Amino acid sequence: MSGDYTQGCVIRQRADLCSVSLVAVFDFLDQYIFVQRDWRFGTETQIANAIQSGMRDSILAKYNHRVFVEPKTRKAEFWSIVRAHKKIYRLEIKLISPNILRTNEKAREALAELKKLYGQDEMSLVLENDSGSLVIPKNPIADYVDYASEGEGKWSLVTEGEKGGKKKHSSEKAAISVTLPIPTQEEIYNEGQLELETGQPAPGRESGDASLIAQVVLESESLARDD
Repeated sequence: MSGDYTQGCVIRQRADLCSVSLVAVFDFLDQYIFVQRDWRFGTETQIANAIQSGMRDSILAKYNHRVFVEPKTRKAEFWSIVRAHKKIYRLEIKLISPNILRTNEKAREALAELKKLYGQDEMSLVLENDSGSLVIPKNPIADYVDYASEGEGKWSLVTEGEKGGKKKHSSEKAAISVTLPIPTQEEIYNEGQLELETGQPAPGRESGDASLIAQVVLESESLARDD
């Protein structure tokens, strides 16, 4: 960890076994995690699950709260899929019970009431129609899609395929990507080696991290206004 900032911190880690460097930025204010995309770390969901697994026990032990990490998606993508297909066979929405995030108020209140009754951490809504005549009404589905898009759940749709059969669409494939000034793998490796040898931060490391944090702040503000 290179240092604490008002909005977040930068973490650079290298796995020696596979010589793969990773840059991740944790935004403490809006609770976004920006992770460098690299196929060697897996899909967006696999990366999110790995981060969740690494954080859950320590957060639970200290604060008595469970951590959930989900990709943030654009809710417009869901409705684009609905409009583009004549047949919809299945809809599944998995929702995480309310916590401190700013999310859709209607969905949040509904989940809060259910949690009072059942104490659930997650809830699944599944709708199916074998003939593909499933109706997806804006009210109340839009509230739940909105809620999930903030990283408070996930959704999947099964529609007709392009050449017959069925096709599954998921929120994982609608995960939002942003462009950030991430250093190259070689730069990260050389920085790490120099810091190991000298015991001091590499020249320019602090200013580079500060620049990255500044860009993350702008992206976080943009994501908060998304859709």
